[in-house]
Amino acid sequence: MPSVTIDTCILAPPTNDTTREAVIDYVVTLLDWKELLKNTWVDIYMSERAMEIMQKEDVYPIRPSLTQLFQARGLQFAYSANDIARFVDDLFKKTPYFETHFKIQDVLVSNIETSPNLVEIHSSKPRADDLIRIAVVIAILRSCCRNPVLDHSLIIKPRQGSSVVKVIAQIDIIETTRDDMLDLPKPPEFFSGDILTCQNFREFVQNLDEIAIWESSTDKEGLELALKIAIFKSRLERNIEPDWDTIQGFSFGREFLERLRACERGGNPGLVARILRSLTETIEKLNMRAIHPKRKGGGGDDPQEMRKKDKAWRRDIDAEYHLHYWECADGAIEFASVGPHNMFDIPK
Repeated sequence: MPSVTIDTCILAPPTNDTTREAVIDYVVTLLDWKELLKNTWVDIYMSERAMEIMQKEDVYPIRPSLTQLFQARGLQFAYSANDIARFVDDLFKKTPYFETHFKIQDVLVSNIETSPNLVEIHSSKPRADDLIRIAVVIAILRSCCRNPVLDHSLIIKPRQGSSVVKVIAQIDIIETTRDDMLDLPKPPEFFSGDILTCQNFREFVQNLDEIAIWESSTDKEGLELALKIAIFKSRLERNIEPDWDTIQGFSFGREFLERLRACERGGNPGLVARILRSLTETIEKLNMRAIHPKRKGGGGDDPQEMRKKDKAWRRDIDAEYHLHYWECADGAIEFASVGPHNMFDIPK
């Protein structure tokens, strides 16, 4: 399941001498990530040191300082300072610790470098140190485990630079109970890895690998998630502002997964990517030349197959495979099957 770790700087309110724009950016960023709590398909984690760091810096609880900032800057939002403070409180109450879940309790490093530089986004050394520690752990999870954690992103404060951050460090001590850790380079040798970062929900979705999620899915919910990601990315590529919650209006029939896996077992390179493209084009009404009515017989004049008021359609995926789907009376799409070109039935 995709997951994220929220950096402490996202939660800590700006200082009293900050600009009005910085306060607005802080609130907008928090509200953007508030959407994550609505979704059960992503796991959210936090550093076990986050609250302690904020308390020592006298910025938690955040309600008093945030209320003062709003009043001093003359700011009004749809959410009050109390609402935002309650959201941060809920995160601390409901969010598991990153260290506990991934079973790496601590790591001590020296000669650390990140490219782009992550330290510069923090004015507080304790927050910067904790961010670097988490970044190193994520890089280790991605590259030094037999079961690498590839679908995890680090949510950070807005900055300039690539979402992929290179991490280089000498690892002095690592405390872990994982049983799949590979040998790490010991000083004076350097460890090198990378992490995925995101500054908003859009970047988080862009970091996700819809093909990997599709291939590992064991139920329709996993397929739906992979397809939503593919549609979201397609809209971005077409300069359409995507809204995650409005990507809907499709489902998978009861035989779809079984027939799909039978086709994929053939080992056709790139088939999953082409299937996702065809599903996306169907939902987005693109490449309409690739679709044809699914007829009752083999004749070009035979009537289109129906399921009461639902219409059967056939879309070419490539030279070997096609997609069958139902266009339901209410406009929704039910994907029925993927099969070779010589398979003409459509599950009802």
